[in-house]
Amino acid sequence: MRKNLIFKIYLSLIIFTLSITILSIILIQQKIIPSFENWQSGTLFLFIFAIVSFAFFPAIYLMRKVTKLYKKIKEIQGDSLCINNEKSLGDLKLVNIISIFDEIDKIGRKMRILQFENRILYDTALAIHTSASLQELLDIILARLTTHTNADFGLIFLLDGDELTLKSHSNISEKNIEKKSFRIGEGLVGWTVHKGEGMLTQNVKRDYRYIRCVDNTKAQITIPIKMYERVLGVLVLGSEKISYFTDSDFKLINTISGEIGLAINNARLTEKLKKENQNNQVLFELTKKITASVDLNKVAEIGVKTIAEVIGAQSCVLAVSDEESNSLKIIASYGIVEKNQQLLELNGTIEEAFHKKYPVGIKINDGYAYSIPLLSMKNCIGILHVHAENVLSKDEIELINSAVTPLSTALENALLYKNIENLALRDGLTNMYNYRYFQEVLDEYVKQAELYNAHLSLVMLDIDNFKQYNDTYGHPVGDLLLKKITDVMQNNLRPNDIIARYGGDEFSIILPNTDIKEASTIMERIKNTISAHEFKIEDEKEKTDEEALGESSFKDDNILRKSFKRWIADKWVLNKFKTMSKSFNITISVGICSLADVHYDKEALIKNADKASLESKQKGKNQVSIWKPLTTE
Repeated sequence: MRKNLIFKIYLSLIIFTLSITILSIILIQQKIIPSFENWQSGTLFLFIFAIVSFAFFPAIYLMRKVTKLYKKIKEIQGDSLCINNEKSLGDLKLVNIISIFDEIDKIGRKMRILQFENRILYDTALAIHTSASLQELLDIILARLTTHTNADFGLIFLLDGDELTLKSHSNISEKNIEKKSFRIGEGLVGWTVHKGEGMLTQNVKRDYRYIRCVDNTKAQITIPIKMYERVLGVLVLGSEKISYFTDSDFKLINTISGEIGLAINNARLTEKLKKENQNNQVLFELTKKITASVDLNKVAEIGVKTIAEVIGAQSCVLAVSDEESNSLKIIASYGIVEKNQQLLELNGTIEEAFHKKYPVGIKINDGYAYSIPLLSMKNCIGILHVHAENVLSKDEIELINSAVTPLSTALENALLYKNIENLALRDGLTNMYNYRYFQEVLDEYVKQAELYNAHLSLVMLDIDNFKQYNDTYGHPVGDLLLKKITDVMQNNLRPNDIIARYGGDEFSIILPNTDIKEASTIMERIKNTISAHEFKIEDEKEKTDEEALGESSFKDDNILRKSFKRWIADKWVLNKFKTMSKSFNITISVGICSLADVHYDKEALIKNADKASLESKQKGKNQVSIWKPLTTE
């Protein structure tokens, strides 16, 4: 008791002395009071009295606090140690000192753990805010945790459906990872997701649930990565030593797993928003480009190129429906496509998408095939067929489907424009260019030929005795003959040659880069092909005299009247249908003029080619005549 009293007195004096000294120094530095050498004895006495008065109560307060602290230390000492009353006073002092140091060490260890936790949390938060992508975030987080826990390796698996797939690894190469995916409930990784709880396994070989993922693993921390109780994946930290990880390591990683889950979820949302923004930008650019053009081929080329590049497809083909040939004609392609392929075969996913009018995808041997119908308001106008090396993701499929809508609209507008253009530039019966277009395009060809000193020949031809065919067989047969003759000409001319219906049964042909000799050879071949061709008129269904003259008028007539009417029908009506079933040959008269021979005069070119055509008729028809300029001697 006496020693305690002496200790308190000593402690009070020390505190009192320090308080007076510190307070005096502060007052002198602040120039509230003068320095001590300038003081008088009375002033010094008053100052000491004032200091004692002001310092007394703080000294008493501090003394009480120190006393309480001393008592707490004694209580800790009493709880942790059992002291024999017979020990000496020196041993008691030693025990007291050891206990104090033990408490200080415990506090220090707790502080280090808190610093460690704060450091990991800081690194995680920093990774969340600085990572540019989900993959980068996973790599940074895993590297930090592996380093802080001194683990031999670290893995992160993310849940996709009912399967956990490896997304990040640290301190280990991918080739040394034996198992990269787990089903829910499979192994420690899958079991963690199944139970929704983390596991600290000090010796994995003693756990029946363990399935080897990394060779030579002994201890493992397996923690589910959650966000609001929803499991996003699994974090795995492994060691090659048994019982390597402590409960503190497990609790620490388990504590911050929620932060990691939030970070992963935010990164996913950010990537999704970025992807949606990119897709919207792609769709905006695509729509802007294709709506700026009414050219069918250009619109199709822009569409297939954009879609193929965005999803990284091996090939992308766009084909439009041709009702006449009942086929899909390819108008644009991108990537690896069969050379000179003109038609898209109507089978498999293409046929299903075309007839059922919804997208169809299928896994094939060398990748993935995806067919999307291009729909108008009424029907399917074409097919977009994509061939990718891998199965398309949900986002890629959504992007294609979104792109198809403006593409279909643009194609429909382009087809409509083309039809209108054809109506304006082509003859409605033969589908050859009309007189107006012939005049316009001939102007351009004449200018180009004169500019580059190139050859150009003009052909004028008409069908021999065409009026007679019309009078004998009727205008439907005459129209059919015109179509058949244009088919023969198209099949025997080059793609860049221009055929136009000049009027009635007269046609004109522009042969660019062709001199008069070459033009004559071409037209001789066409003339001979047409004259040798057997034109067959499809057999009409032979009608009975009752059908020709009206069935109702024969019901009440007698046999004589019926016979008389049948004779009239045979002579005047049915004879026409029977004759139409016959076949015959057609001839043409051809005239040719070279642009060089008329000194690049368009009007003279047309006039002289027409003269040459009349000359062929005068010679007996079925002739090819060449206009030659008169030579002066």
